[in-house]
Parts: sequence; structure tokens; C-alpha cells
Amino acid sequence: MAARVGLDTVPVKVEALCSKAKHLFVLGWLAERQPGQFTLAQGPAGRGGAA
Repeated sequence: MAARVGLDTVPVKVEALCSKAKHLFVLGWLAERQPGQFTLAQGPAGRGGAA
């Protein structure tokens, strides 16, 4: 995910991005299909198809 958003793939950047993704998961913006694999959530917060 870090490489796809243009960040260096060094551990500190990857860990920071993972932490932010986990926070967005808790808020309902992202869904975690498998550990470490995130996608837009369905529903009002993520609007992943409901608009």
C-alpha cells in the first residue's frame, strides 16, 4: 500500500501507513479483508458502493 500511494517502502513508513489504515478501519472507512489487506468499506462512512 505504501508504494501505491508514493511512499518509500521503508519499515517506518509502512508501519505508519498501517497504523493509519487500522484507525480508518476502526472508524468504518476501511474494511480489512485479510490481515493487512484493506479496501473501502461499504456503507455511509466508506461509501464503497453506496452513493
